[in-house]
Amino acid sequence: MEFKDYYSVLGVEKTATDEEIKKKYRKLAKEYHPDAHPGDKAREEKFKEISEAYEVLGDKEKRAKYDQMYDSVKSGRFGGGYNFDPSAYTGFASGPGGFTYTWTGGDAGDFSDFFNTFFGGRGGGFSTGFEDVFGGGAARRRGQDIEAKVQIGVLQAYRGGEKTVTLKTPGGTKTVKYKIPAGILPGEKIKLSGLGGAGIGGGSPGDLYLEMDIVPEGGFALVGPDLEKTIDVFPWQAALGDEMLVTTPAEKLNVKIPPGIQSGGKLRIAARGYPGKSGKRGALSLVVRIINPTNLNDEMKDLFRKLSEAHKGAKNIREGGDAL
Repeated sequence: MEFKDYYSVLGVEKTATDEEIKKKYRKLAKEYHPDAHPGDKAREEKFKEISEAYEVLGDKEKRAKYDQMYDSVKSGRFGGGYNFDPSAYTGFASGPGGFTYTWTGGDAGDFSDFFNTFFGGRGGGFSTGFEDVFGGGAARRRGQDIEAKVQIGVLQAYRGGEKTVTLKTPGGTKTVKYKIPAGILPGEKIKLSGLGGAGIGGGSPGDLYLEMDIVPEGGFALVGPDLEKTIDVFPWQAALGDEMLVTTPAEKLNVKIPPGIQSGGKLRIAARGYPGKSGKRGALSLVVRIINPTNLNDEMKDLFRKLSEAHKGAKNIREGGDAL
């Protein structure tokens, strides 16, 4: 994030009085106001910078807070320019466990990320007329939208339901309860109206967008369009074939294990997987993992010895036990 040197923007010293700052702001605002220069984008951007600088330096509380950062940056303590790290100064950081937040740009009148991070997106904004220059009220401006990435388990995404998440935003900590529609997909966003950044000059607040990051849960994972689950199979089941009961989020299925299946092989069952928006369910993909039995009794050990003897010298077995 770029540190904003508001004193340089207004062309005043840090020791300037409130009256000197106000006088310089009015002079620059008249010079760069967009209404006086229609279509001049460069002057419009300069006017935004001037308005933002005065929004901070023209307010005693904001200026006091800014001066603390200003002194730290100028002393080299926290870095300046584009290397300015807000978390080193305020403790603002990526959101706690499982999500991060970012500020997303609004319309052309929005102030910088630096302003929104440290001053909450509140206050005066620039006006479309000359009323700000001559002491009139500030223009209303909608608050910024906030995006947050939230992790949810695949079973919760499958079934839907309610979830609570705590977000750390420039305005403070915010706990939000939201509804997850059944079958939501990774990357989809849930919009929570009015829970974004505060409005400027009495404007309406922005919106909060929660982006879904769906993670494995309960032995299931979402892999592309398929709901995937690993099933454990004993060697004799894999060699001879068998039938086993598999529990899914919606039902219990009798699944046939084909003879000769190898570890890592997949059984794909159509329309028994993740629910889709069209109302059709995707496939259930069962990944076979061959496991050896434990706690063998004497009879079982004897059977394995007989199996081993039967395979010695067999034509379909390589030296070292690898199948041809």
